[in-house]
Amino acid sequence: MRRFLTLLWLLFPVGVVYYHFNAGQTQIVREKAGLHMEQIRAMEQAAEPDWEGIIEEYEKLTKELPVKERPLVHHQIRLAKAKARLQLLDVAGAIDDLNVLLQESASTHGDNAKVTRAIRELLGKANYYATYLLKTTGAAEPEWRPYAERTRQIFRFLAEHQEEEALAQYERRVELEFEKTMTGRSK
Repeated sequence: MRRFLTLLWLLFPVGVVYYHFNAGQTQIVREKAGLHMEQIRAMEQAAEPDWEGIIEEYEKLTKELPVKERPLVHHQIRLAKAKARLQLLDVAGAIDDLNVLLQESASTHGDNAKVTRAIRELLGKANYYATYLLKTTGAAEPEWRPYAERTRQIFRFLAEHQEEEALAQYERRVELEFEKTMTGRSK
């Protein structure tokens, strides 16, 4: 028993060194990325957020992550970046990013995963914004109709894969949030 404990005591530093130079480095990078994420969240909560700066910080955060980080983390960061792009009213760019992200997320995590659902919700919201902006600027119906139809399809998909009355509730939430965003921009 004494030899076993002595051997264990002597091998303990080897285990610590192994962890430090392998999984330990990854953990350190993840902790730094977590702190960076907290800083970005604080920037988003500011009274007048600098959305371009926030997008740049998300880019930096993506580069800071470990090489073998889970796809879920990358998808969540790209989703947050798309939300920031919508705040800048870069609706077309956000829709393009979200379409690609939705395909990747659905193939990686499945259609019913939480992150895929969040991406789909934001994509529906972005298409609704595009429809609203095109209609209010006097665009012809053939220009805004595809966005309206895509919005309808997304909301219907979300509602069919959720409880009853979810479509109406979600559409109303999107409308309220968009009205809030537009009144905040006009000030």
